[in-house]
Amino acid sequence: MLMWFPSPYPDELFYSVLCRYYLSSGIKEHYLVKKQLFGTKAGVKMATLYPNAAVHAVLSQLPEGVFDGRDMILHHTPFLYYARMHPQQEREVLLDDLLQGRSKTPTHLWRTFPKGDYALRYCPLCIQEDTKIYGEAYYHVEHQIPLSSVCVRHRCRLKQITIDNPRLALNNKFYPLSTMETDREPDMDVTAAELQVSELVREYWRLPASVSPPACNNLYQTLLNSGYRTIVRQTGLNIDRAKLYTALCGYHEAEVVKKIFGENISGTMMNRIKTWEQLLPDRYILIQAMLDLPTKTVFDPEPIWDNLREKIGRMAKQGGFCTLRQVAGELRLKQYEVNAILRYYDMDPFWREVPAGKSQTARKGILRCTVDEAELERIRQYSQGLGYHCAGAFALDCMRYVMEKAELSRR
Repeated sequence: MLMWFPSPYPDELFYSVLCRYYLSSGIKEHYLVKKQLFGTKAGVKMATLYPNAAVHAVLSQLPEGVFDGRDMILHHTPFLYYARMHPQQEREVLLDDLLQGRSKTPTHLWRTFPKGDYALRYCPLCIQEDTKIYGEAYYHVEHQIPLSSVCVRHRCRLKQITIDNPRLALNNKFYPLSTMETDREPDMDVTAAELQVSELVREYWRLPASVSPPACNNLYQTLLNSGYRTIVRQTGLNIDRAKLYTALCGYHEAEVVKKIFGENISGTMMNRIKTWEQLLPDRYILIQAMLDLPTKTVFDPEPIWDNLREKIGRMAKQGGFCTLRQVAGELRLKQYEVNAILRYYDMDPFWREVPAGKSQTARKGILRCTVDEAELERIRQYSQGLGYHCAGAFALDCMRYVMEKAELSRR
């Protein structure tokens, strides 16, 4: 049993706490300290971004009640960031597995974790501040989430410790930040987009554990409202993926977008974003930052307004004499697009059906009216604009409309 273990500092990474234990032990051999900490699980990877059995192995060797395992995982590992887009029930299952020492990194995560020379990161100003307050520097959780590149507190660029073969080294040895050679000169040259993305990463990690994506998707709806809508005859409304990808590259650096989305946004990827099946938060955050959409709105169970549906709804409610061509003209859409939209929204047509071609009804009588040439020309132009083949068909439909309204009012 471990007789002593350091209390974590605010926002301190679990691996950082292990490093401080290593320093206080006075033992130089890393493998001996690992045996003390993990017992029979001394081979466990202790510096992975997603927590594993290392947390349970350490806490199970401490007197009961010294540390709360749930608190350690939620506040001293990036678990909540990586599990944020899971339904709450699934997230609780993942958390319970970790608390019981059953570690299994979800497939969608280990495939996307950074490889190569990626190592732990730090903020030069945080080092100064932490040393002044706590007497030593330590690694912060939010600085380690790969999508973040800026320290939100100090608005300076994060820097990386220098070690050979970091993936192997960090899992086998302890590298306390206070003993590392670090660059103490802050780099304040960060873009607004980089800062915004880092702020969103921090928010996703710090949201309460109970917060999960709601039934509605306000992020997707904001894309539709913001001009990224395209209309498909069969399926109705979709996102113009090429336009969205170009806009993302214009807002963020193209290399960042390529790293997160790939060469383009596929239809499958967009559908998974729409249905919250994309479980890694990175893609949502890049889109959210570009749209300048608050995180509260993204996770709000109340759907935001749909500007197109509301506009069509107002037109339908107003009623009056109108045709499909007229509705399409007011919406600046093609007629087939209006029909596709109504199918998408499951709405009934609210315009008058214009007869195709000449009426086949046998002539039983003739109606005549006298108008001057200017008014006749106006009627002809109006009837053509509404899609009627002639002014007579338009006039007849107008009379039918008046009679239908009168009959309805008498019911």
